[in-house]
Amino acid sequence: MRQAVKAKILEALPKGITLRRDNSLWVSKYKEYHVNGEKKSKRMTETVKLDIDNTMSDAKQLEKFEEALGKAIKVKSQMKDRLANRSFLLTDNVKIKGEAYINNLYQDLVRLDTWKGKHGETVASYAKDILAFFKDRENLNPKLKDFHDVFTLADFKKWAIVHSAQKRMNNYNSCSTNTVNKRLGLLRQLTQFAIKQRLFSLDDCIDPSAKNYGIQDERRAESKPKPALSIAEEQTLLKTIQKYEDGYFYDVIVFALDTGVRHDGELNRITPEQIDFGKKHLVFKRPKTGKWSTIPLTERCMEILKRRREVAMKNVGNRFFPISKSSLRHNWYKYIKVSGLNDEYTPYSTRHTFITRLVEADVSPKAVQHLAGHKSIETTLQYYTHSTNEVLETAITKLEEYKKVKAKKAEVSPLIGHNSRKVLK
Repeated sequence: MRQAVKAKILEALPKGITLRRDNSLWVSKYKEYHVNGEKKSKRMTETVKLDIDNTMSDAKQLEKFEEALGKAIKVKSQMKDRLANRSFLLTDNVKIKGEAYINNLYQDLVRLDTWKGKHGETVASYAKDILAFFKDRENLNPKLKDFHDVFTLADFKKWAIVHSAQKRMNNYNSCSTNTVNKRLGLLRQLTQFAIKQRLFSLDDCIDPSAKNYGIQDERRAESKPKPALSIAEEQTLLKTIQKYEDGYFYDVIVFALDTGVRHDGELNRITPEQIDFGKKHLVFKRPKTGKWSTIPLTERCMEILKRRREVAMKNVGNRFFPISKSSLRHNWYKYIKVSGLNDEYTPYSTRHTFITRLVEADVSPKAVQHLAGHKSIETTLQYYTHSTNEVLETAITKLEEYKKVKAKKAEVSPLIGHNSRKVLK
């Protein structure tokens, strides 16, 4: 590493992150606490590689540093969260009072009504698969600690992919990373429950300092950008619905397109109490993120709400659009088909269309994040990355305009200069 680069790195390093001689960043976080009047402390450390070598240019070395620093800051933040957790600090003082058997933990959570309805049936299949994995390894009653091993975790991921692909109901004989990750999610839930019940020690986890206990999900493949309805396609769809005189579904789709709300838990739970008819705002708490959102309403949304207000007050729960997921999906595809639109459009397209149009209208990412109710700005930025053709064409148009302005400013008359007077003579 060159001295000039090293000097810039040392100047940019925040507190708690230092540069080591082996060209890596050392992250350290320290916490003091008291147990029964006795002062104790706990320190967490981790190393993040810089991947810098002297063949790189200064700019490339600094770029590698920025990447590593981002990772180090994230690690430091995770350490801070763990050290703020009292149960994590007192791990060494927790007395384990039993054995954490995977099946027993699952059955205990079932008795506590942790999962309900169809979701409970789905989770039961996850538990069955986890036990089947250990059965294949001739372990009929596995303990949680049998799983908390990096090699067992890796073996389970490979096994789950093959096992899921071979299931009788799997017509495609394939398995997505999401299939594996859902089973890993159950194992994290069992781990959390076991620690709270003092049946398992946090120190025995694959990674005690991580929120996921070291049970890392498989990385998801980048999804194909989902299409958004064009204005013409939206009009075609709505005219088709009107043609069949389905006024209720017409109102549902218009409201979904103009607000971008999620269908289940948001659209089907909107009540008059959430509408500020004076300011023309929808104000509600997002079930998915737990955060409040305020969405200004379009004129056609206000017309629908005013017209349906009296009916909503008579519905169970005073809901404007009490529609089930299955009913919405059935009607959506029915009208997509008779409209002659591409069947790649799903009910989710209403939300995707709303967000995409905000991006096309050059709305700032932070404003889009609030209107969409995204918990993370990274989710919002994906819509800017997966730009539509219209956005890309606008970008090139702006670039051309910029170049013309710059070129015009750069134009200088050949008669203007230090020798202009002599030439004019």
